[in-house]
Amino acid sequence: MALSDLAVFSEYTYESMTEVLSQQVELFNAASQGGIILRSNPIQGDFSDAAYWGLIDGLVRRRNAYGSGAVTPKTLEHLIDTMVKVAAGTPPVNMPPSQFRWIQRNPEEGGAVYGQQLAKATMADMLNTGLMAYVAALTGEADVFEDISAADTSFSSLLTGAAQFGDRSNDLRAWFMHSKSMFEIFGVALANTEGLFTFGNVAVRQDGFGRAFVVSDSPSLINVTPDPDKYYIAGLTGGGIIVETNDDFDMNMETTNGDENIQRSVQSEWSYNLGIKGYAWDKTSGGKSPNDAALATANNWDRVATSHKDTAGVLLLAK
Repeated sequence: MALSDLAVFSEYTYESMTEVLSQQVELFNAASQGGIILRSNPIQGDFSDAAYWGLIDGLVRRRNAYGSGAVTPKTLEHLIDTMVKVAAGTPPVNMPPSQFRWIQRNPEEGGAVYGQQLAKATMADMLNTGLMAYVAALTGEADVFEDISAADTSFSSLLTGAAQFGDRSNDLRAWFMHSKSMFEIFGVALANTEGLFTFGNVAVRQDGFGRAFVVSDSPSLINVTPDPDKYYIAGLTGGGIIVETNDDFDMNMETTNGDENIQRSVQSEWSYNLGIKGYAWDKTSGGKSPNDAALATANNWDRVATSHKDTAGVLLLAK
Protein backbone atom coordinates (compact mmCIF):
# COMPACT_ATOMS: atom_id res chain seq x y z
CA MET A 1 0.00 0.00 0.00
CA ALA A 2 1.67 3.20 -1.20
CA LEU A 3 1.53 6.62 0.45
CA SER A 4 -0.91 7.69 -2.25
CA ASP A 5 -3.21 4.89 -1.09
CA LEU A 6 -3.22 6.40 2.40
CA ALA A 7 -4.30 9.72 0.96
CA VAL A 8 -7.12 7.98 -0.87
CA PHE A 9 -8.17 6.22 2.34
CA SER A 10 -8.29 9.52 4.22
CA GLU A 11 -10.17 11.25 1.42
CA TYR A 12 -12.84 8.56 1.24
CA THR A 13 -13.19 8.49 5.02
CA TYR A 14 -13.87 12.22 5.20
CA GLU A 15 -16.11 12.36 2.14
CA SER A 16 -18.25 9.38 3.13
CA MET A 17 -18.61 10.64 6.69
CA THR A 18 -19.54 14.15 5.54
CA GLU A 19 -22.03 12.92 2.96
CA VAL A 20 -23.78 10.42 5.21
CA LEU A 21 -23.86 12.77 8.21
CA SER A 22 -25.19 15.65 6.10
CA GLN A 23 -27.96 13.50 4.66
CA GLN A 24 -28.96 12.13 8.07
CA VAL A 25 -28.97 15.59 9.63
CA GLU A 26 -31.41 16.88 7.03
CA LEU A 27 -33.70 13.89 7.49
CA PHE A 28 -33.53 14.08 11.27
CA ASN A 29 -34.30 17.80 11.46
CA ALA A 30 -37.35 17.27 9.26
CA ALA A 31 -38.57 14.17 11.12
CA SER A 32 -38.35 15.85 14.52
CA GLN A 33 -40.20 18.93 13.23
CA GLY A 34 -37.38 21.08 14.56
CA GLY A 35 -37.56 19.79 18.14
CA ILE A 36 -33.88 18.87 17.97
CA ILE A 37 -31.83 20.90 15.51
CA LEU A 38 -28.54 19.50 14.24
CA ARG A 39 -26.55 22.02 12.21
CA SER A 40 -23.10 23.35 11.43
CA ASN A 41 -22.10 26.54 13.24
CA PRO A 42 -18.41 26.60 14.26
CA ILE A 43 -17.51 28.70 17.30
CA GLN A 44 -14.24 29.83 18.84
CA GLY A 45 -13.50 29.07 22.47
CA ASP A 46 -15.23 26.81 24.96
CA PHE A 47 -18.68 28.44 25.08
CA SER A 48 -21.18 30.27 22.90
CA ASP A 49 -23.21 33.01 24.60
CA ALA A 50 -26.46 34.38 23.20
CA ALA A 51 -27.83 37.45 24.97
CA TYR A 52 -31.48 38.52 24.98
CA TRP A 53 -33.75 40.74 27.04
CA GLY A 54 -35.59 39.09 29.88
CA LEU A 55 -39.32 39.48 30.43
CA ILE A 56 -40.10 42.12 33.09
CA ASP A 57 -42.43 40.39 35.51
CA GLY A 58 -45.26 42.53 36.88
CA LEU A 59 -44.58 45.38 34.48
CA VAL A 60 -48.10 46.78 34.87
CA ARG A 61 -49.19 47.74 38.39
CA ARG A 62 -52.31 49.14 39.93
CA ARG A 63 -51.87 52.86 40.81
CA ASN A 64 -53.67 54.80 43.51
CA ALA A 65 -54.63 58.07 41.85
CA TYR A 66 -55.05 59.73 45.29
CA GLY A 67 -52.07 58.15 47.05
CA SER A 68 -48.35 58.86 47.38
CA GLY A 69 -45.17 57.02 48.34
CA ALA A 70 -42.27 55.08 46.85
CA VAL A 71 -42.82 52.30 44.31
CA THR A 72 -40.51 49.26 44.17
CA PRO A 73 -38.57 49.44 40.88
CA LYS A 74 -38.19 46.70 38.31
CA THR A 75 -34.99 45.98 36.39
CA LEU A 76 -34.64 45.26 32.69
CA GLU A 77 -32.26 42.29 32.67
CA HIS A 78 -29.97 40.93 30.01
CA LEU A 79 -30.20 37.12 30.01
CA ILE A 80 -27.39 34.93 28.71
CA ASP A 81 -28.11 31.57 27.12
CA THR A 82 -24.86 29.61 27.03
CA MET A 83 -23.97 26.62 24.86
CA VAL A 84 -21.01 24.43 25.77
CA LYS A 85 -18.45 22.86 23.44
CA VAL A 86 -18.26 19.07 23.77
CA ALA A 87 -15.12 17.26 22.62
CA ALA A 88 -15.47 13.85 20.98
CA GLY A 89 -13.17 11.33 19.38
CA THR A 90 -12.56 7.69 18.57
CA PRO A 91 -10.18 5.13 20.01
CA PRO A 92 -7.44 3.95 17.66
CA VAL A 93 -8.93 1.57 15.10
CA ASN A 94 -6.52 -1.04 13.78
CA MET A 95 -6.53 -1.56 10.00
CA PRO A 96 -3.42 -3.58 9.05
CA PRO A 97 -2.39 -2.94 5.41
CA SER A 98 -2.05 -6.68 4.84
CA GLN A 99 -5.78 -6.92 5.47
CA PHE A 100 -6.49 -5.12 2.20
CA ARG A 101 -3.74 -6.86 0.23
CA TRP A 102 -4.83 -10.31 1.40
CA ILE A 103 -8.35 -9.93 0.06
CA GLN A 104 -7.30 -7.78 -2.93
CA ARG A 105 -9.46 -4.81 -1.97
CA ASN A 106 -8.88 -1.11 -2.55
CA PRO A 107 -8.06 1.11 0.44
CA GLU A 108 -10.92 3.48 -0.38
CA GLU A 109 -13.35 0.74 0.63
CA GLY A 110 -11.94 0.71 4.15
CA GLY A 111 -12.08 4.49 4.27
CA ALA A 112 -15.70 4.53 3.14
CA VAL A 113 -16.77 1.87 5.67
CA TYR A 114 -14.95 3.66 8.48
CA GLY A 115 -16.44 7.02 7.48
CA GLN A 116 -20.01 5.72 7.18
CA GLN A 117 -19.89 3.93 10.52
CA LEU A 118 -18.33 6.98 12.15
CA ALA A 119 -21.05 9.24 10.72
CA LYS A 120 -23.81 7.07 12.18
CA ALA A 121 -22.03 6.75 15.53
CA THR A 122 -21.52 10.51 15.64
CA MET A 123 -25.21 11.14 14.94
CA ALA A 124 -26.19 8.73 17.72
CA ASP A 125 -23.74 10.38 20.14
CA MET A 126 -25.09 13.87 19.42
CA LEU A 127 -28.68 12.70 19.86
CA ASN A 128 -27.99 10.77 23.07
CA THR A 129 -25.92 13.59 24.57
CA GLY A 130 -28.55 16.19 23.68
CA LEU A 131 -31.32 14.16 25.30
CA MET A 132 -29.12 13.45 28.34
CA ALA A 133 -28.55 17.17 28.89
CA TYR A 134 -32.25 17.90 28.31
CA VAL A 135 -33.29 15.39 30.96
CA ALA A 136 -30.75 16.81 33.40
CA ALA A 137 -31.89 20.39 32.85
CA LEU A 138 -35.62 19.71 33.23
CA THR A 139 -35.79 17.16 36.05
CA GLY A 140 -35.32 19.85 38.67
CA GLU A 141 -38.01 22.16 37.26
CA ALA A 142 -41.45 21.48 38.75
CA ASP A 143 -43.35 23.47 36.13
CA VAL A 144 -42.05 21.39 33.21
CA PHE A 145 -41.36 17.98 34.78
CA GLU A 146 -44.01 15.53 35.92
CA ASP A 147 -43.88 11.96 37.18
CA ILE A 148 -46.81 10.06 35.59
CA SER A 149 -45.41 6.57 36.23
CA ALA A 150 -48.18 5.66 38.67
CA ALA A 151 -50.62 5.06 35.78
CA ASP A 152 -50.44 3.35 32.40
CA THR A 153 -48.70 5.43 29.75
CA SER A 154 -51.27 6.63 27.22
CA PHE A 155 -52.26 9.51 24.98
CA SER A 156 -53.79 11.06 28.09
CA SER A 157 -50.31 11.02 29.63
CA LEU A 158 -49.03 13.15 26.77
CA LEU A 159 -51.92 15.56 27.21
CA THR A 160 -50.95 15.90 30.86
CA GLY A 161 -47.48 16.96 29.80
CA ALA A 162 -48.65 19.29 27.04
CA ALA A 163 -51.07 20.96 29.44
CA GLN A 164 -48.10 22.37 31.35
CA PHE A 165 -47.61 24.79 28.47
CA GLY A 166 -51.25 25.84 28.67
CA ASP A 167 -52.26 28.24 25.91
CA ARG A 168 -48.88 27.73 24.26
CA SER A 169 -49.06 23.95 24.08
CA ASN A 170 -48.98 24.22 20.29
CA ASP A 171 -45.33 25.28 20.67
CA LEU A 172 -44.51 21.64 21.43
CA ARG A 173 -43.34 20.14 18.14
CA ALA A 174 -42.57 16.47 18.85
CA TRP A 175 -42.46 13.73 21.48
CA PHE A 176 -39.13 11.95 21.89
CA MET A 177 -39.60 8.59 23.54
CA HIS A 178 -38.19 5.12 24.04
CA SER A 179 -39.85 2.33 22.03
CA LYS A 180 -41.14 0.92 25.35
CA SER A 181 -43.18 4.09 25.87
CA MET A 182 -44.49 4.07 22.32
CA PHE A 183 -45.70 0.47 22.58
CA GLU A 184 -47.32 1.26 25.93
CA ILE A 185 -49.19 4.22 24.44
CA PHE A 186 -50.42 2.38 21.38
CA GLY A 187 -51.21 -0.74 23.38
CA VAL A 188 -53.54 1.20 25.65
CA ALA A 189 -55.12 2.97 22.67
CA LEU A 190 -55.75 -0.24 20.73
CA ALA A 191 -57.39 -1.82 23.76
CA ASN A 192 -59.87 1.03 23.98
CA THR A 193 -63.30 -0.63 23.82
CA GLU A 194 -64.99 2.63 22.85
CA GLY A 195 -63.24 2.72 19.49
CA LEU A 196 -61.50 6.03 20.06
CA PHE A 197 -58.46 4.93 18.10
CA THR A 198 -58.03 3.58 14.58
CA PHE A 199 -55.17 1.17 13.92
CA GLY A 200 -54.85 2.40 10.35
CA ASN A 201 -53.38 5.64 11.62
CA VAL A 202 -50.57 4.03 13.62
CA ALA A 203 -47.97 4.55 10.91
CA VAL A 204 -48.34 8.31 11.20
CA ARG A 205 -46.97 8.20 14.74
CA GLN A 206 -48.51 11.45 15.89
CA ASP A 207 -50.66 12.48 18.79
CA GLY A 208 -54.05 14.06 18.20
CA PHE A 209 -52.46 17.51 17.84
CA GLY A 210 -50.06 16.63 15.04
CA ARG A 211 -46.96 16.28 17.18
CA ALA A 212 -44.61 13.67 15.74
CA PHE A 213 -43.41 10.66 17.69
CA VAL A 214 -39.63 10.33 17.40
CA VAL A 215 -38.78 6.88 18.72
CA SER A 216 -35.26 6.05 19.83
CA ASP A 217 -34.01 3.47 22.32
CA SER A 218 -31.57 6.06 23.57
CA PRO A 219 -30.02 5.22 26.95
CA SER A 220 -30.67 8.85 27.89
CA LEU A 221 -34.41 8.10 27.97
CA ILE A 222 -34.07 5.31 30.54
CA ASN A 223 -34.32 6.25 34.20
CA VAL A 224 -31.34 4.10 35.14
CA THR A 225 -31.27 5.36 38.74
CA PRO A 226 -33.20 4.55 40.82
CA ASP A 227 -35.76 2.70 38.67
CA PRO A 228 -34.65 1.37 35.25
CA ASP A 229 -38.23 0.26 34.54
CA LYS A 230 -39.25 3.89 34.05
CA TYR A 231 -38.67 5.95 30.93
CA TYR A 232 -38.48 9.64 30.07
CA ILE A 233 -40.70 11.21 27.42
CA ALA A 234 -39.57 14.58 26.14
CA GLY A 235 -42.00 17.02 24.55
CA LEU A 236 -39.82 19.54 22.73
CA THR A 237 -40.51 23.02 21.42
CA GLY A 238 -38.85 24.29 18.26
CA GLY A 239 -35.09 24.35 18.78
CA GLY A 240 -35.49 22.77 22.23
CA ILE A 241 -32.14 21.03 21.80
CA ILE A 242 -29.51 22.47 19.48
CA VAL A 243 -26.36 20.60 18.48
CA GLU A 244 -23.90 22.49 16.28
CA THR A 245 -20.90 20.86 14.63
CA ASN A 246 -17.68 22.86 14.51
CA ASP A 247 -16.35 21.44 11.23
CA ASP A 248 -13.09 20.58 12.99
CA PHE A 249 -12.90 16.88 12.12
CA ASP A 250 -9.31 15.63 12.25
CA MET A 251 -7.94 12.18 11.51
CA ASN A 252 -4.49 10.68 11.92
CA MET A 253 -3.11 7.43 10.55
CA GLU A 254 -0.09 5.75 12.08
CA THR A 255 1.99 2.83 10.80
CA THR A 256 4.24 0.88 13.19
CA ASN A 257 6.71 -2.00 12.90
CA GLY A 258 7.85 -4.63 15.38
CA ASP A 259 4.83 -6.94 15.16
CA GLU A 260 4.32 -10.14 13.19
CA ASN A 261 2.55 -7.96 10.63
CA ILE A 262 2.88 -4.26 9.89
CA GLN A 263 0.32 -2.44 12.00
CA ARG A 264 -1.68 0.58 10.96
CA SER A 265 -4.32 2.43 12.97
CA VAL A 266 -6.58 5.42 12.46
CA GLN A 267 -7.86 7.80 15.14
CA SER A 268 -10.26 10.72 14.77
CA GLU A 269 -11.44 13.66 16.84
CA TRP A 270 -13.91 16.55 16.54
CA SER A 271 -16.21 18.72 18.64
CA TYR A 272 -19.74 20.07 18.70
CA ASN A 273 -21.69 22.66 20.68
CA LEU A 274 -24.67 21.74 22.83
CA GLY A 275 -27.44 24.01 24.04
CA ILE A 276 -30.83 23.61 25.76
CA LYS A 277 -33.37 26.33 24.99
CA GLY A 278 -34.02 28.55 28.01
CA TYR A 279 -31.14 27.02 29.98
CA ALA A 280 -27.54 28.21 30.20
CA TRP A 281 -24.53 26.01 30.78
CA ASP A 282 -22.99 26.97 34.14
CA LYS A 283 -19.40 27.84 33.31
CA THR A 284 -18.32 27.73 36.95
CA SER A 285 -19.79 24.44 38.12
CA GLY A 286 -19.84 22.69 34.73
CA GLY A 287 -16.49 23.89 33.47
CA LYS A 288 -14.88 23.46 30.07
CA SER A 289 -14.84 20.39 27.83
CA PRO A 290 -17.33 18.51 30.05
CA ASN A 291 -17.61 14.74 30.27
CA ASP A 292 -20.92 12.85 30.29
CA ALA A 293 -21.23 13.01 34.07
CA ALA A 294 -21.04 16.81 34.00
CA LEU A 295 -23.50 17.11 31.12
CA ALA A 296 -25.96 14.89 33.00
CA THR A 297 -25.77 16.98 36.20
CA ALA A 298 -28.84 19.17 36.74
CA ASN A 299 -26.94 21.88 38.65
CA ASN A 300 -24.79 22.53 35.59
CA TRP A 301 -27.81 23.77 33.62
CA ASP A 302 -29.27 27.04 34.92
CA ARG A 303 -32.69 28.14 33.75
CA VAL A 304 -32.48 31.69 32.42
CA ALA A 305 -35.88 32.02 30.75
CA THR A 306 -38.39 33.91 32.90
CA SER A 307 -41.36 31.77 31.87
CA HIS A 308 -41.30 28.00 31.53
CA LYS A 309 -43.27 28.47 28.29
CA ASP A 310 -40.13 30.02 26.76
CA THR A 311 -38.00 26.95 27.47
CA ALA A 312 -37.12 23.73 25.66
CA GLY A 313 -40.32 21.85 26.48
CA VAL A 314 -41.69 19.39 29.00
CA LEU A 315 -40.44 16.12 30.49
CA LEU A 316 -42.48 13.16 31.67
CA LEU A 317 -41.37 10.14 33.67
CA ALA A 318 -43.47 7.14 32.61
CA LYS A 319 -43.46 3.45 33.33
